[in-house]
Amino acid sequence: MIEFNNVTFTYDKNLENAIEGLNFTITKGEFVAIVGNNGAGKTTLVKHINGLLKPNDGSVIINGDDIKKTPISKMATFVGLAFQNPIHQLFAVTVKKELEMGPKNLGKTEEERDEISKKIAKQLHIEHLLERSPLELSGGEQRLASIASVLTMDQQILVLDEPSYGQDYNQKKRLGGFLKEMSKKGITVVIVSHDLNFVVDFADRIIVLAAGKIIADGKKSEVLAKEEIYGKTDLLKPIFLELSLALRENDPTFPIGFNETELIESIMERTQTK
Repeated sequence: MIEFNNVTFTYDKNLENAIEGLNFTITKGEFVAIVGNNGAGKTTLVKHINGLLKPNDGSVIINGDDIKKTPISKMATFVGLAFQNPIHQLFAVTVKKELEMGPKNLGKTEEERDEISKKIAKQLHIEHLLERSPLELSGGEQRLASIASVLTMDQQILVLDEPSYGQDYNQKKRLGGFLKEMSKKGITVVIVSHDLNFVVDFADRIIVLAAGKIIADGKKSEVLAKEEIYGKTDLLKPIFLELSLALRENDPTFPIGFNETELIESIMERTQTK
């Protein structure tokens, strides 16, 4: 479980708070998206989840442990974080060795490390990258490699900063589907994202930040229907929500669809009833 209790953090006492008065709880197995403008405090927030940052005021409790009293080394055993810039996380000579690094630190044998790295690479469809240097990969490939390196640790909480950035349509679908399956198995998944089209397909809950404060928190259907969040952020409405709203101009009873599946179901339902 992740629990923020009136959490405030400032990088410099002379500057404004990066995050202020945050209160929320994320339970085991939830798939939550943190969204908002650049500078809204999203990355600052998630760095508290694995103890890289500790609050100036308030408390952050992760699986019963107060992060102010818990070494980062212990946090790393059950919280995995993939950074926004993957090149800051990749330093092994090959992707395979990168994926084996975490299991090696956990005391896994060479055979176990080989099995784990190949399994995760297959799940993310990056087997063809295993023998390549991370420095030779595209930005999207580097991001997948950094996410894969976190997944090899088999942690209870996954925190991924902009996981869909640089991914093509098929990669996004595979990655989102994989993360959804992880959450169904009881792994807590927290992502930071500007990509609402990715978020609405996979996340169960959305927390919207603006100027370091939470301005909306709830089910995606509730949050994304609030017109005011778009006025307070630079977020763009998901394309299928826009299409639904356009259809409602001619038919006020047309159901709102937040993603492709929901919109198609609404259209099919309308077609069949006529």
